[in-house]
Amino acid sequence: MIATLRRGRSLRLHRAGVTLHRDEPQQLTRVTDYVYAAAAHKQRLELEPTPVMMAMQREGQHRRVAPWQVGDMKRSGWKIQPLEKALRPGAQVLVIRNMGLGDVLMLTPALRALHEQRRVRVQLATYACYLPLLWGLDWIEATYALGTDYHVERFDAVVDLNWAVESGKQVEQRPRQDIFAERLGVSLRQRCPFYQVARSERQWAQRQLVPWRRPIVGIQLHASCAQRSYPARHILRLTELLQAKGCTVAFYGERWSEKLPSGVIDLIGAASLRQAAALIEQMAAMVCPDSGLLHLAVAVGTPTVGLFGPIPPELRTVGYPQCTTVSVPGACPDQPCFDAGASSCRRCRCMGAIKPEAVVAAAQMLVAERAQRP
Repeated sequence: MIATLRRGRSLRLHRAGVTLHRDEPQQLTRVTDYVYAAAAHKQRLELEPTPVMMAMQREGQHRRVAPWQVGDMKRSGWKIQPLEKALRPGAQVLVIRNMGLGDVLMLTPALRALHEQRRVRVQLATYACYLPLLWGLDWIEATYALGTDYHVERFDAVVDLNWAVESGKQVEQRPRQDIFAERLGVSLRQRCPFYQVARSERQWAQRQLVPWRRPIVGIQLHASCAQRSYPARHILRLTELLQAKGCTVAFYGERWSEKLPSGVIDLIGAASLRQAAALIEQMAAMVCPDSGLLHLAVAVGTPTVGLFGPIPPELRTVGYPQCTTVSVPGACPDQPCFDAGASSCRRCRCMGAIKPEAVVAAAQMLVAERAQRP
């Protein structure tokens, strides 16, 4: 992996044990989380992804190789085989992708298109904690945890999507689903993520919510970074307004430092990923910042209000049915900053500008529409 620093003079990456200098490409062996590390230091780190194809050819010969062998093979006269030639019907294709919950869900439309359009056997390697998201999707033949021994040499094709989005300017111009599909050589019929709630999970979630008055509106308390999180003071006011409208409120998240409001369903850290999905499916609506749970709520068919600040909502929610976004364009002079560490991000100005009253209005509309459905 090649990294180049585009802003600032230098950036020390302690976990990598190297220092990047401006406009000076340098080889990195471990790059996980370095994009966020660079953002935290107000730097811009551009990454050049590894070759997407591990199948190589020379003078009519074909050979499958591991990613770390590509450089030596090129020097010996081998060339990377075009993806289209490797994706013959029945071929085993391994797709590799790091990053978070939302990324895995946004990848599912492209994976399904790969299976249906190319008629190949799709397998995926990603972080172990996100593998349960893919249970029940019968067009994904197998899944593997990143870093485990899944022998890339035995596949007909390996498509490495690590940093496929983070490298280059496309991330600021196109939805991630479209970028994934382009890298896999397929066309998308829909951008909505796929997820399958099991019958037993649905029944369990329904039993958990029996004591509570309907409608229930879920609120995700925080995103993966402070820049995209809704301020706690606004969440408390939002809860108060929803309860005044006759809604029961459920809190989702890993932590909450404020006093829990009375009458709230406390689901903070209380459910596994799949249990959370089953509970979200039972909500009349969800209110989420730009985060993985937003994509999960859309995937299970729950009407969703998305709260956006540093990232334009159309890059995350285009093609999402029953998803309403609330943002305040122009609230911050650095918008859109894509969590790039702008000085104003320390005050979360763009997220703080979203009024709870506007969020309640959007949620009420979705709750009413869902109540009218058979």
